[in-house]
Amino acid sequence: MDMGDSLAGSKPRGTSRLSTGRLTNALLLLASLAVSSVIIELGFRALTDIPILKWEDWRHRHIAFNRLGGHADVDPTFGWSLKPSFSSPGHNTLQHGIRRNGTETEIRTGHVLAVGDSFTEGWEVEDRESWPAHLEAMTGTPIVNAGTGGYGTDQILMRAEQMLPIVKPHTLIIGFLDFDLDRTEHVTFGAPKPWFTAENGQLQFHPPAALEPPPEPTLMHRAAIGLRGQLAYSAVADFILARLAPSYWYGTRKHEYVKSDLIDAVDVTCLLFERLKPIVERQKVRTVLFMQYYAPTILENDAPPDEPQQVMACAEKLGFEVVDQFASLKALTRQDPEALRRYYLNDGEVYRHMTNEGNRHAARILEKTLRRTTASPRVLAPTPASLEAQKP
Repeated sequence: MDMGDSLAGSKPRGTSRLSTGRLTNALLLLASLAVSSVIIELGFRALTDIPILKWEDWRHRHIAFNRLGGHADVDPTFGWSLKPSFSSPGHNTLQHGIRRNGTETEIRTGHVLAVGDSFTEGWEVEDRESWPAHLEAMTGTPIVNAGTGGYGTDQILMRAEQMLPIVKPHTLIIGFLDFDLDRTEHVTFGAPKPWFTAENGQLQFHPPAALEPPPEPTLMHRAAIGLRGQLAYSAVADFILARLAPSYWYGTRKHEYVKSDLIDAVDVTCLLFERLKPIVERQKVRTVLFMQYYAPTILENDAPPDEPQQVMACAEKLGFEVVDQFASLKALTRQDPEALRRYYLNDGEVYRHMTNEGNRHAARILEKTLRRTTASPRVLAPTPASLEAQKP
């Protein structure tokens, strides 16, 4: 072998050193990114009062409520609605997708109409265990349950407008969940939905888009979904991606979530209240806003968040009565930090809908309002005696 062959077959001395240096730099970069991510995560949790060592799939916690079962149909006005005359063990509907409270076979007019989302409809409990069913049992007054799972405040108030001339009630109860305001800012929430913009103080209606079949997933899409599963345990990633890329963060092959920056949920809700006001006045309908909360909102805050408070203020200003469940539930947690486990269905730290007992608690609060003969547009603050009566 000549000298040329020998040189050609050998590696330069600096090559192995260069490779080692690059590997070391790459490992240092990865370690630096990992440490920085941990510091950011811990700092974010400290600032937002999230338990430092809590290991939870935050993404799953936020989408746990947003699944429609086989009892819903696509609706050209509302996006989706409950199937009429649907029958299944524990969940049955009448005409217009009204959930039954018991054995009634038709809509009972002239009494009380309840509209709302899945907390009003009564997801994950039997027909007799929703709060409208409990309220009917307590008052002896028929309550028509027109709640529909997954609705935002916009759809709920549209539902009230739809059902008022059909039910002809003397009282309307509007059930809001704090999370409904987030839904209002979506144009797609699991499925296309109607949405409103507020332009110069006027509502502009945008009907739901056509429901299209999902495309076949690509290799890149599968990789992105895999990454999402790993990031789901980071509270920082949940906070950022839920706002910057909600469709990616919450979406699945069958359910997409798309927010619009054009929608201000509080403005839209308040304007829809204003639109509702002359309707209920004409029909002489007593109107009550019932504000409910996702369990972590109760656990992580000392008072209702700003947006629900603004919406309640709008309702009060228009003369609607306001019943707020926050204070009574918060008082229970101060007495017993584990109390909400009896009131909300849960898988460990992931809370879902209200239990039978939770719905009974809601009905007790509303019963006191309905029994008053004089309307009072005041947010109810429970007394110690009333809290004692609410204990199971």
